[in-house]
Amino acid sequence: MTPSGTDGAQAPTGQPGPTPPAASGPALTATPPTLTPGKPIRLARGALVAEVQPGCGARVSRLARRDTRGDLFDYLVPLGNEPFSSDEWPKAGAFPMLPYTNMLRDDTLHWRERILTVREASVASSSLHGWGLRREWEVVDESSHCCVLQLDCPAQPEWPWHYQAYLSVTLDELGVDMQLSLTNLSAQEMPAGLGMHPYFRWPAGARLTFESEALWRSASEDIRWPSEQRVHVGPMEVVSVGGGLDTGGRSTWFAEVPSGTGRFDARIDYAGGLRCATVRSDNASWLVLHSPAGRPYLCLEPSTHRVGEFDHDHVVLAHGQTLDLSMRIDLA
Repeated sequence: MTPSGTDGAQAPTGQPGPTPPAASGPALTATPPTLTPGKPIRLARGALVAEVQPGCGARVSRLARRDTRGDLFDYLVPLGNEPFSSDEWPKAGAFPMLPYTNMLRDDTLHWRERILTVREASVASSSLHGWGLRREWEVVDESSHCCVLQLDCPAQPEWPWHYQAYLSVTLDELGVDMQLSLTNLSAQEMPAGLGMHPYFRWPAGARLTFESEALWRSASEDIRWPSEQRVHVGPMEVVSVGGGLDTGGRSTWFAEVPSGTGRFDARIDYAGGLRCATVRSDNASWLVLHSPAGRPYLCLEPSTHRVGEFDHDHVVLAHGQTLDLSMRIDLA
């Protein structure tokens, strides 16, 4: 990853630096125990419609196509209207992951000479996927087909850096573009990672195709990071039986970006061949695939770093530097 900054310089990596200061962020930055869907931002372009919930972690709560009869076909699992725990969110929609993706080993970050417990005491597993999905974002721009949301996070004990994030969601007649950025506002350097987490519908008969340089699997469902590697995988195909990815009972795969391309393309074809969704990212290093057995959803998560290895596989942002991640979903 190459972060951008005012001078366009590459962020330094792994050099000794000052210890981050103690957190001084106000209490209101703490994760709320409950998130409640409100009136969504509604986007429309051609036959496509999307809804965004700024107050529920900047989540795209619906992405669908309207047919000639007026019926909607949902590509993402719709969020619904019921309040939910910020620690037990519905498996629906699509949300940003920041300032890192997925989880850290033992909820711990080893940062230079410090050991940080990356978990809020009031929320049992708040290290999972970071804090962006648990906070209310501010709407800074909105039109009939695009919205831009902002999240400002002062330093706190669990993450002693001040950062600001932006998410733009732009709908066109072919699909949706999601652009996520993270800027370090602290004087000290900050480790950073980004990801996007969509929940696609994954009914029996749906078919997934993608290509990967190497495919990693977790050793078991109790271990949630890569541990077993298959190298030079090439094209892959998975057919849904109503949930799950493989006969070994493991629900999560980790795919490295194909060498020489620098981009991911993963496509879901729905039964009957009438609808498909293609996920692309030009600046992700990994694609996390997740589908528990018996659960008819499939997550295709572009990520900038390897799950469970954030201590070593991250970008370091100097003050004012920005890390970017894109996700394009083409719909037919």
